[in-house]
Amino acid sequence: MNNKILTLLLAFSASLLVTNGVVADAALSAEQVRALFSGKTFDGHNEIKGKDFQVYSAADGTMIHKNRKRTKEASWEVDEDGQHCGILKRKVCGKIVPVGDGIYHKMKDGEHTHTYKNFVEGNQL
Repeated sequence: MNNKILTLLLAFSASLLVTNGVVADAALSAEQVRALFSGKTFDGHNEIKGKDFQVYSAADGTMIHKNRKRTKEASWEVDEDGQHCGILKRKVCGKIVPVGDGIYHKMKDGEHTHTYKNFVEGNQL
């Protein structure tokens, strides 16, 4: 019984190490982030607040952010570390990690803060 528990704990620990390494290695480069967001409309979900939204990110760094209550003009950028930054009330930056099927996670300090998907060309709002 003790050997089974030890084996499970070791396997779990190893999976955490691999997962953390994969997230860091799998983050998009600054160039890839710019290409993904620039001139695109996409769906987003704030994992912390549990809220859905849509965004159009123009190539000039402006963006239109639309949720159930309102539509706002704001801005976005890619910082020197390759992080995507949305600037609404405050600047929120994070690494962009592809998770498959056209879905991307924004990761800030190891925490999954946002999910982005359904990227399409142009302003579709």
